[in-house]
Amino acid sequence: LKLSLSLSYVILHSGFPSQQPTMSSDVRTFHGGAAASAGDQAGAGGAYASYGPAVAGQAGVGCCAPTSNLYTLANGQVSSLPAGSILSVGGAAGAGCSTRSSGGMGCNPIACMAGEECNGGSGNMAFVGSGNGEWMTETTYKYVGEGQGDVTFVARKTKSYCGCFMCVALLLALLAFLCWLLIVNITTTTTFDGTPVTTPSPVATCTFWGDPHLVTFDGARPSFYGDGEFWIVKNDKVSIQGRFMGTKYTFGLAATNKIAVAGPFLEGHVITIGTMESGEDGKIKVDDVPVCNTLGCHYDLVHDDKQLGTIDFNTEGELPDSAASQFKREIVHLDLPLGVSLTVFRWTNYMDLIIKMPQLEGGQDGACGNFNGQVEDDSVRAIFDRIGARVGAGELLFSHRVDVEFTMEEVDMLNTCPDAGLEDARSKCKMELEGTNPTTNQLHACMFDRCFGMNEHALRTARTFASAADLAAAGSMSPTA
Repeated sequence: LKLSLSLSYVILHSGFPSQQPTMSSDVRTFHGGAAASAGDQAGAGGAYASYGPAVAGQAGVGCCAPTSNLYTLANGQVSSLPAGSILSVGGAAGAGCSTRSSGGMGCNPIACMAGEECNGGSGNMAFVGSGNGEWMTETTYKYVGEGQGDVTFVARKTKSYCGCFMCVALLLALLAFLCWLLIVNITTTTTFDGTPVTTPSPVATCTFWGDPHLVTFDGARPSFYGDGEFWIVKNDKVSIQGRFMGTKYTFGLAATNKIAVAGPFLEGHVITIGTMESGEDGKIKVDDVPVCNTLGCHYDLVHDDKQLGTIDFNTEGELPDSAASQFKREIVHLDLPLGVSLTVFRWTNYMDLIIKMPQLEGGQDGACGNFNGQVEDDSVRAIFDRIGARVGAGELLFSHRVDVEFTMEEVDMLNTCPDAGLEDARSKCKMELEGTNPTTNQLHACMFDRCFGMNEHALRTARTFASAADLAAAGSMSPTA
């Protein structure tokens, strides 16, 4: 586009520009009352133009009067015009001037002599002397048609940071999400000496009740009916074993009789807890020494001045089996390192048990399952295949192994196991018990678990094989059913 520049002059302070332009447009002053050129009039601000007939009116702002009178034309005539006067065609003097030598833009700053022309010409602008005001130029642009392409308007390029801001926002959102995952999947606990210990989550519970009914960390429901010592939790740092023994109320089917907790996380100490009818053997003990055996007591487990955990003995706790609500409560609470806690409900001839812990580093297994989130691999047979049917030689936390009994009800029930299942159970139990020099009853107890371990209510079947004397001894309702 071609751009055309025009200069306009701005009058400041109601005065004159230092170089005063006038538009002559055949506007003249005369001595002796001669007529001015008809058809001329003063423009706004004192500028002269010739756009219409001369009529009486107001002069433009800034067109100034001399010391003598200023006369106006009516129909291009004036009756008298004193010498030295300035004729303002179309109006009176403009505001802002008071001396003969002053005038607004377009006015002659000097007096005209008699008979002389004042700024004659054809409309060109001419310098007519110094003024008293100030002026400045302004540059304006107007469109004058298509150009030759030698002038181009180029918009200034600016950098956009929108993309950068979006990237930063996405990165921050991703970082927040990862932090949230870290918080959800990692549980930080504090040991009793104030040292923070980070353990993986999730945290889950394993529950034993009755004869013994069981729910693993992963939610499976295996049952262990044969007598003997079993792994409940087996890990490089945490070891929990259970002794399962039959009762007269269960026709010989086992219930939890005693537990032992040990391992490197307890710095070599062993905690044991048994049933109330077990007497001395059933007391709460640490390294085979009775501790905290009065209701309401509290015991601090300490090693080399370092507190490892606590033992509390009271009547508080939610029962895992409402059928036991009729019994006197003796409940033991163990709070131990690595986020491991146990609640042991001691009854007369059996115990209920709740274990709460996170997944352990290095993996784990036992009656509570392998805690891998898969229910199907926590069957009795799968657990036996992985870690053996009983605690192996040299691994026992108890001071001795219990004598295994096998009742007539159990013998009769075992004979109902399908032949293929029975022979498979026999061969596998021999391998799993190898090294423990198993007795016949121990072998049969292992076979019973393999045949009926996934039957939650084997007690109902066992009752059908019970003699009248056994039924009378057990009563009409077994407290461990």
